[in-house]
Amino acid sequence: MNVLIVDDERHVREAVKLLVDWESMGIEHVLEAADGAAAVQLIQERKPEIIFTDMMMPNMGGVELLAWAARHSPTSKLVVISGHDDFEFVRQTLTYGGVDYILKPIDPLQLNQALTKAIDGWRADEEARLRDQRHGTQIHQLKPVYLEQFLSTLITDPGASTGAAQTLCQEFGLSHPPARGRIALISLDLAPPTLRRKFAAGWDLLYFAILNIGNELLREQKLGYAFRCRGSENEVALLFWGDAPEAAGVLAEIEAAIKRTLKARLAFGLGNPAALPGALGVSYRQARQSLARRNLLDGRQWCHRSDAGAVAPASAAPLFNDYEERIRYAVQSGNPEQIEAALAPWFQALNQTAYISPEQLQLWWQEIAVAKSVWQRDGRPVSVSGGSASFVIPADEEGAFDLNGWKQLVLEQVCEVGKRYAEADQDRGVIHEIADYIAQFAHEDISLQTIAARFFLSREYISRKFKQVMNENISDYVTRIRIDRAKSLLLAPQLKISQIAEKVGFQDEKYFSKVFKKQTGCSPGEYRKQLHD
Repeated sequence: MNVLIVDDERHVREAVKLLVDWESMGIEHVLEAADGAAAVQLIQERKPEIIFTDMMMPNMGGVELLAWAARHSPTSKLVVISGHDDFEFVRQTLTYGGVDYILKPIDPLQLNQALTKAIDGWRADEEARLRDQRHGTQIHQLKPVYLEQFLSTLITDPGASTGAAQTLCQEFGLSHPPARGRIALISLDLAPPTLRRKFAAGWDLLYFAILNIGNELLREQKLGYAFRCRGSENEVALLFWGDAPEAAGVLAEIEAAIKRTLKARLAFGLGNPAALPGALGVSYRQARQSLARRNLLDGRQWCHRSDAGAVAPASAAPLFNDYEERIRYAVQSGNPEQIEAALAPWFQALNQTAYISPEQLQLWWQEIAVAKSVWQRDGRPVSVSGGSASFVIPADEEGAFDLNGWKQLVLEQVCEVGKRYAEADQDRGVIHEIADYIAQFAHEDISLQTIAARFFLSREYISRKFKQVMNENISDYVTRIRIDRAKSLLLAPQLKISQIAEKVGFQDEKYFSKVFKKQTGCSPGEYRKQLHD
């Protein structure tokens, strides 16, 4: 594996070379270039898998190099190292598929993390390419990775796609550049369990199959092109040339072909025609919105159009927040039965609603995630997992929305928090028992090993949990107990300070006096005098 470092400052290139253990990363050759023009030549000759580049350089700057690499070396992973904290540079990095953006002076940890991320990404892409080859899938001649990035840029940032009309004609064999276009989306958010199991090892092959089906119809008739829009998961985009009045009919053919090939029915969203490239993103967002607002309870509809409008719910959706207080108290009890009973009124309200959309499910999931993050006990937050990143819409074997599966998913998420409360209660109980034991025998030479043997717990566990529950470590706790008892004994004038030291667990009077003064700000004798004054 080769790495190319592009920077007009030699000391920066040397620093990057010194801060990474290249051999352990599997890097065989580290190449250098002083500007973008020299980098282009090296990329053509050596084809590096990873490219580190500065932004401000003579001859050819970083933005131009990123754009060139995206087209001519699309498999390379790009990492920017720049001294400029500039939003426009960051945006251009994301536009052209950059993996990371690191600011100078270079932090060694960030540099190594970015390199690891780039290598992992390249290897994942390479594995996907090899899988396609093993299955006899011929890679398209028109640079699919580049086309995916190019078309994604038309949607997300049309201003950055200079020469788009010419590129469209060249890459797709069009006689004249299309002035308008239309986006349709195939959603995988309700992929049935059978499909998920079939492609459990990874969805790359599933995307590839759907793209093949789509392009078999679109490209052969020069109606458009199917691709994956970068940054968007669980969807395949279909770009139609022109106003595409025939789009609905073509989508019906694609839907039927997917059903025959994959034995699954997927949802389609269709945007309105829009100016290309300037307003293609509008059509894309319309298609996404039509899918996000579709009624999941209506299984008859498979194609959702932005001009059709979403069915308005008869009444407001039952918000999770309206039931949160009752659920919170049940969660803090740690009792699964109480949690299920607390969720029952909200679940009943869900059963009665006639309209549930993916957008509404996402809102509920976010409400639950927020509630989980703020639920706390005795003023201490409980660490929980989950959130929008783990959001999956449950589907039945036919690919229809599974409301009961959704409710079970919510119940599991909330019960997980309750379980943590119950575990925290158990931990607190044991630690308080340990604290009582220590207080009882604080005058003896008590050790952590003795406590661990007494309570059949590891020393590490006791140390960590004691600090969490009692807000002080064991040695400080023992010292505090001893000094508090010494203060009480100092009330008795007949006891010598040496006797008091021995009674509370100190064998050395001088050491006892030193610890006492550190804790109270005065010596034992001074403290006794203050008591009698």
